[in-house]
Formats: sequence, structure tokens, C-alpha cells
Amino acid sequence: MNINRYLQYITPKRYQRLSHVASRRSRYFTFVFENFFDVHNISAGLRSIEAFGFQDVHIIEGINRLNVNKDITRGAHQWLTLHRYETTEECFHRLRKKGYEILVADPDPGQAPLHEMEFIRPAAFVFGQELYGISETARKEADGIFRIPIAGFVESFNVSVSVALTAYSARIYAESSLKERQWKLSPTQYQELLMKWVLKQPVVQKIIRKEEKHG
Repeated sequence: MNINRYLQYITPKRYQRLSHVASRRSRYFTFVFENFFDVHNISAGLRSIEAFGFQDVHIIEGINRLNVNKDITRGAHQWLTLHRYETTEECFHRLRKKGYEILVADPDPGQAPLHEMEFIRPAAFVFGQELYGISETARKEADGIFRIPIAGFVESFNVSVSVALTAYSARIYAESSLKERQWKLSPTQYQELLMKWVLKQPVVQKIIRKEEKHG
């Protein structure tokens, strides 16, 4: 498909917006949701990840199939690349093949706080189910643990808040401690993502459907 010809249907302002956001996207840090069941947490988490400019989210569904609340995501999920898995083992295997260090979230005060950690290679942050946290499989198979420090009486944050705080910290780390060529998309990845977003535009979708209808 020659997608360049669809650019004529998008206003220059809209294309500039798509291009700008894509140019600031990152896959250096990625996020894993292990068997979430609360639609609010999933949706709020996706919105935060998109807001801080990260592209990939890995969903270990297990018995809880992915579902989002569009009123909460405000469309954020449509700009993300969502990867789905049946098992934690399958997800971790795929992440390791891509070169990620796998870190699970745990409020244990004996673990390293996120803001003090260094990331010499890409990292995947794993968040566990709302009631029970990460699974024993995830804990056993992970490369390490991270925590978000708590100064009050509560023992842990809501998982969607933890995702937001982690995404914010990861963004700050990327921009302050890494070179752009490390954390930003490669030129090829940028072009592929931008073109994918172009094809998602309603006006372009309408043209494509019309073309398919008339052969």
C-alpha cells in the first residue's frame, strides 16, 4: 500500500502534530500489565503511558481479557502498540529477545527506589494484579525489583498511580540521563509509526473503506 498518497487528505497542521508526537516516542522503557482485571486501572495506566511518550504495553491476559474504558483513556490506547500474551513466561521470553531487563514492582522498603536506579539497557516495568500484586512466576523470572518510595501510612499506591509515577520517572531519566539516539525511535521506527498513525485517521479510514468497496 502506497500510504504517501493518503497524506493529501490530512491537513498540514494535523500531520505536523502526528509527526511531532512520533518524533518524541520511546521504546527504551516498556510496561507490562500482569493479569489486571479492573478496567479503570488498565485504562488509566494506558493513558499515563501514552501521555509520557512510551509506545509499547505488554498485556498478560491470563483469565482476564483486555478491556478498556474509552472515557478514561480519552483515545490514548489507539496510539499505543499493545502486545497480548497468555502467560507470563511467554511475555518475558519475548521481552528478553528484544533486549529488555525485566523489573517487577514491589513496595518492599528494602528494595532500590526507582529514582535512584540506573538503566544501562532498556527496561520493562512489570505491574501485578490489583489485589495480589505480581505473581510468583513473575517474581522468580524477573531480573530485579523496583519500588516507588512511600512517606505516608499507606503501604502501597493504587496500581494505576504506580504506573503513572513510573512512566513519569522513566521519562525524566530518559531525557536527562540518556542520549537521544538511545531512547528515541530509530528513523525507520519513526517512519513506520507515523505512517501507521496516518492510516488511523478517520478521513483516511473513510477513503480506504471506499476504495475497498469499489475494488
